[in-house]
Parts: sequence; C-alpha cells; structure tokens
Amino acid sequence: MDSERPTPLVEDVDGIRRKLEAWFSERRGSRVTIGELNIPEGTGMSNVTLLFNIQWQEGSRTMQSACVGRLQPQIERPVFPDYDLSLQYQVMESIGANSDIPVPTLLGLETDTSILGVQFYVMAYTPGRIPPDMPPYNMDGWLMHEASNEQREAIWYAAVDAMGACHQLDYKELGFEHLAEEGKTPLQQQLEYWQRYHDWGLEGSRHVIGQRALDWLQANQPQDEPTVLCWGDSRIGNVIFNEALDGVAALLDWEMAVLGNPVQDIAWYNYLDATFAEGLGLPRLEGLPSYEDTVARWEHASGFSATHYNYYLIFAGTRYALILSRIMLATGQESEVQGNFACQLLNKHLERIGA
Repeated sequence: MDSERPTPLVEDVDGIRRKLEAWFSERRGSRVTIGELNIPEGTGMSNVTLLFNIQWQEGSRTMQSACVGRLQPQIERPVFPDYDLSLQYQVMESIGANSDIPVPTLLGLETDTSILGVQFYVMAYTPGRIPPDMPPYNMDGWLMHEASNEQREAIWYAAVDAMGACHQLDYKELGFEHLAEEGKTPLQQQLEYWQRYHDWGLEGSRHVIGQRALDWLQANQPQDEPTVLCWGDSRIGNVIFNEALDGVAALLDWEMAVLGNPVQDIAWYNYLDATFAEGLGLPRLEGLPSYEDTVARWEHASGFSATHYNYYLIFAGTRYALILSRIMLATGQESEVQGNFACQLLNKHLERIGA
C-alpha cells in the first residue's frame, strides 16, 4: 500500500492547543492547560485524532487526565462525502449508558465550528493496545511480532463477543429509530447510499467492478431481515484491547454505524481481515480463528443466524473496494482506482458466485 493517504492535516497545532485550553476551561469553570498535542500514526484514514493531557488545579492539588480528540476532516477530497460526528458521539453515549459494552468515556461534543473551524468531540484516553492499520497488523507491528497464537485467538474472539453483545441491543430503545426511512428497508437505504458514494467518490466515472457488484447486490437483496444498530466498521483495528490481551477495553470508530442486518458486521470483520491477507497475497497471522469458526462464535454471541453471510461478504467487498478506490483517486493514484488489491479480491468473490 502507498503510504500517502487523505488524512486531514493539522497545520496550526499550537493554535488548536490554545483553543482547546479555552474550551475546556469554559466547560470546567476553571483554568485548564494542555501540554503537547500528538497525532498518532498507524490509525485510520478519515479523521484527525489528537492525543493530549489536560491539567487543572483542585485546591492545592494539580490534577491531570489523558484525552483523545476527534476532529471532523476538512480537506478538498475527503474519503466520505459527509461526516456526522453527532451520530458517532450519540451511538457511543447511548451504548455506554444502556449496556455493559465497553466504549470510550466521552467528555464532550462540540458542533459549533467557530471553536476549531470544524466539529469535534473529546474522549478520555483508554489504555490498551490497538492493532495497527498502517501498515496492516498482519504485515508488521505488535500483533505480528509480540503476541502469541493464544493471545491472537483471545483478542479475535473477544472482539466478536463484544460485537455480538452490541447486536443484542434494541436500536429503538437506544434512540435510533429515526435512522429508518419510511417505505424502505435498511438494506435498500444502504444500497442507495453506496450507489451515491460510487457516483460521488469516482467523481463521475464508472467503477467497473464496483458497479457490477452494486448491480448484483441490488438484484439479490435478502428478504425479511432482522434490524439492529450495526457498528459498520467492525474490525480489530477499531478495538482497544486490554494490556493482558484477553479482553476488550473499548470499541472505537462508529462513523459507519447504520441500521441493518447484523450479519453485515461479522461479514465486514472477516472480509477486512481477508483483504489484508488473501488480497495482498499474504498468509493470515497464526492463531487467528478460521472465518467459519468466527461466524459460529458470532451466531452464539449475538443470537442471530448468519443465513445471508455470503451476500454480505459481497456487500463488504463492494464497500471496501469503493472506499479504497476513492482513496486512490483522492491521493493522485489514478492507475490504482480500478485495479487495486481490494477490487481484485472483490472480483474473485464475484467470479466465485458467477456474478
């Protein structure tokens, strides 16, 4: 993979720090200072993440807390046409308030763009370990070089169990009934979104493999599906695992949260792992459970059937191929838009089903 990516840049880091100090100070009603702002590497491709410590006085005691900020991207060619930080924040807030599922501790959402120029939210820092994205965890990093086979299996299944617990929640009780569009199934809503994404992301061009997959998905929609709040970007790179590598500390990145059949989350989980193994011609890490065993584990954890799993594998491949193709276009890699490794893997899956 090319190291260039459309991650928004923070040019005035010191200015951001001062503005965040003022924001925290106003919210707390006392002076808050912030040390160095750090932007971590090896993370996702669609937002700005800031790591920093806040410090304040309580009487004679100096207090401090580690924080994580997420800023809405503001670049010429973003990965997604729009970002709903409010929805991301509300999903984590509601799951945290209505379940024992681990999500980050939230410290505040700011929709007033006059503060930093974009919307943002802040979370308490959750200690633990996150499998890297850049480069992928099966190519380098702690999961490849430091974790044992038993630890890899443990964290893989821990994430599946947490995902399954999410799928047991009632999206209406969580407060997300408004995401349903009258007269359309959740899947129809999603397929319409991804067709629009194709048209927007390719900037008027036609993605040969992606459009073929979208046409197949449209023509083969499952009927009478269950509906839950889906994580959307369900993968181990979006999980903070505890230091002992035997459990989940927090589930991250709910920017793709959507109503739908929960099997789409386990399909995405497996497919994204396969993309960075089979898709790149590399072996999976030893110790990671098979995809078949993963699906069985998810069925037990969630209580749902994976009847339409193969359909949602194509759906996962389509979404990821379109996203990566958008990234290639946005970073000036036009030659990789149609034939990047994600598109090639999707093509293999389409050929396997005769699409």
